[in-house]
Amino acid sequence: TSFEMDSPAQLAHRLRTSVGRLVRATRSVDRMSPTVGAVLDLLGRHGAMTVADLAACRGVRHQSMAVSVEELLANGYVERRPHPVDGRKKLVDVTALGREALEAESSRREGALAEAIAGTLERQEFAELARGLDLIDVLVESLGDTRGGDLAGQVLSGSW
Repeated sequence: TSFEMDSPAQLAHRLRTSVGRLVRATRSVDRMSPTVGAVLDLLGRHGAMTVADLAACRGVRHQSMAVSVEELLANGYVERRPHPVDGRKKLVDVTALGREALEAESSRREGALAEAIAGTLERQEFAELARGLDLIDVLVESLGDTRGGDLAGQVLSGSW
């Protein structure tokens, strides 16, 4: 669809809305809950954490995260191990099975997207989409990638 934008604010709104719709549409092929996937993704990208750290990063209560971690433990997607510095704490870390499940979920999403691209876009539109992705990468760089660095206080969503 062709559209005219009068301001950067209008384009920003359209971009945010479109990206949100794309994310929701690709999640339609998911087999694991968004919470489980997000926690696995967080652990996969940032390494082992305590339940309290996971809760803070996801912006949820400790009790809620403890329930999610128990589900992940029951499925064999994570394991607990002693904290190397504070013996009173336990670290939660993703297992090989958890990584495999996360990769499979990601592959399903990418597969659904690839099918939509192949079945919907003409050659010219394919090239336009590729150029648009380059521009999105430029915007991400100018905003700063919030997934890196210190996690304290950040509410992260899964990129898986």
